[in-house]
This record gives sequence, C-alpha cells and structure tokens, in this order.
Amino acid sequence: MIQAEFHTRDIPPAERLGYWQECVARTHAPLVLSSDEPDTFQAHQRLLDLNGVLLWPSVFRPVVFTRTRPLIRGSDPENLHLTLIFRGRLDGGFGRTSIDVGANEISVIDSSTPFSIRACGGHVEQHGIGLEVPRARLPLPSKLVGRIAGAKFSASSGYGALTKSFLSTLANDPTLHGPSDVDRLSTVLCDLLSGMFAQSLEAEDLLPPETRRQTLLLRIKRFIDQRLGDPDLTPFAVASAHHVSVRYLHRIFQEQGDTVTAWIRERRLARARHDLGDETLAHVPVYLIARKWGFSSAAVFSRTFRDVYGVSPRDVRPGRTSG
Repeated sequence: MIQAEFHTRDIPPAERLGYWQECVARTHAPLVLSSDEPDTFQAHQRLLDLNGVLLWPSVFRPVVFTRTRPLIRGSDPENLHLTLIFRGRLDGGFGRTSIDVGANEISVIDSSTPFSIRACGGHVEQHGIGLEVPRARLPLPSKLVGRIAGAKFSASSGYGALTKSFLSTLANDPTLHGPSDVDRLSTVLCDLLSGMFAQSLEAEDLLPPETRRQTLLLRIKRFIDQRLGDPDLTPFAVASAHHVSVRYLHRIFQEQGDTVTAWIRERRLARARHDLGDETLAHVPVYLIARKWGFSSAAVFSRTFRDVYGVSPRDVRPGRTSG
C-alpha cells in the first residue's frame, strides 16, 4: 500500500493549521479549516492508498471543517467520506442534515454537498480513521449512494462492527499486506461498505451477486471468530445461523481457496498460540487453553499444533527457548 505521513510537530505553531489544510486539500478535497485555538493546534495523519480508496488514521486537536459551494465547483472528487470515531465527536450541518456522531460510530458525508462540521469540541483530541471512497467504486445505483450521505452507523454490531474491524486491522499494521493484496482489499472494503449501505436502505437485492457473497463471507468469518471456543462450531451450525445450505457455505469458502473446517482450525490455533505465549497466562495449563479455544482434547490440540507449527504447544510458552 502506498503510504504517506503528515505531522504538524515540526511546523511553527502559527503555520500548523494552514499546513494541515493544504495536506487535506491534496489528499481528500479542498476545505477551510478553523480553530478556536490555532496556536495550540496539532495533527498527525497517515495516508494509505488502496487503489484509489484512501484510508487515513489520524489524531488532531479540535477543528472545524468547512466545504463551500465555490470549493465544490473548483474541485470535486465525487467521493463519500466516512469517519470511524474512536474518541471525540463530529457535529454540525451537512446540506440540510444535522450531524452528531460520537465514539464507536461511523459518519458518512459527500464531497459534492456543502458542510460545516466541528470535530471534537473542547480540549480533547479526536482519534479516528477516515476513508475516502469514490462513489463510482460502490456497486450500487448512484441514486441510492446519494441517499446514504448524512447517515451514521453504529460500529458495535452488524456491518458497522465488520467495517471497524477491517479498517482497524489495515490501519494498525499495513505491512501485513503487500502490493499484490491491494486490489483485493480495496474490492472487499467497497463490497463491505455497499452491504452496510444497502441494508440501511433496505436495498440488498440490488447488490451484485458477487458483492452479496463477499459480504456474507465477511459476516460468517466474524461469526466464527466470536464463537471459536464453542466445541459445537461446525459447518452445519455456521450454515444454519446464516440461513444457507452447507453446500453453499463450502462453495463460498472454496472460491477463496479455503475450507470452512480449515478456517475454523486456523483461527483456533492462532488464538491458542497467542495465549500460550502470553506471560500473564503462563500459569494456565495447556489443556485449559486448548479447551478454551474449542479443541475436543489436549491430545488432538497438541497433534494439530505440532502439524501446523512444527513444535509442541509447550515449546512456545514463556521461558522456553525452542520453537
């Protein structure tokens, strides 16, 4: 992923707000930035480019973002702008719509509509992840995409939680993915957002079949991750919970070059290995960790662990030098 980083710490205080306004104009869309305390303004932003979909984790002091009709006429990338907020708040006006979005929520605005939005009033820093998505990249009719602007979504459940998890994983360690992954990640993200928007508009039937399959697969994988400790987590249980046949479940995993059973085993092993290497869990016996993550017996767990990692579970415990 192409990356860039912007930080105001090395900029003279009187020039920081103007500097960040220029950065925002280059990477997103021209805006006017204002602050009640411009001399104390600070901002830090990383920019990740997923084949034209821009992801930008950021931390900044309170500021007001304003986009006017003259600015729109001068330059309009025709993007939807989403903000996932971890800490802080957005409030203000977007067209004729009022915006009030807090922590663990996702806001959506449109670069083609004027707005004035205050980020994080008071003295608290704003923490979040921004996302710039070309409207043309979303596999939904344009009239429906236009209707979603001004909406907000909870990041605690459903598509919102999936979106939060996906964005957080990309932002926290972009080095996990190489250049060959960018197109796939960009497509998956656009499919995920389209699913979230379509569900909100009760228009899921308008999604292309491949988008519906992709969003279903994401929901299934999250379902599995939340139930790895259940020994009865089987392909039949997964299929039943999502109202699909076991045959169809196997097919959508096979399209990804995987199987349901292998995916469950891989996720269980990864969680178990993490716990085995955790110093705070060094007193917990191996068999209890195996049971915690849904393995039927310590013997089955040890054999599977050795087959995959080439060492025994005990070899990855704190203080061991082998493995």
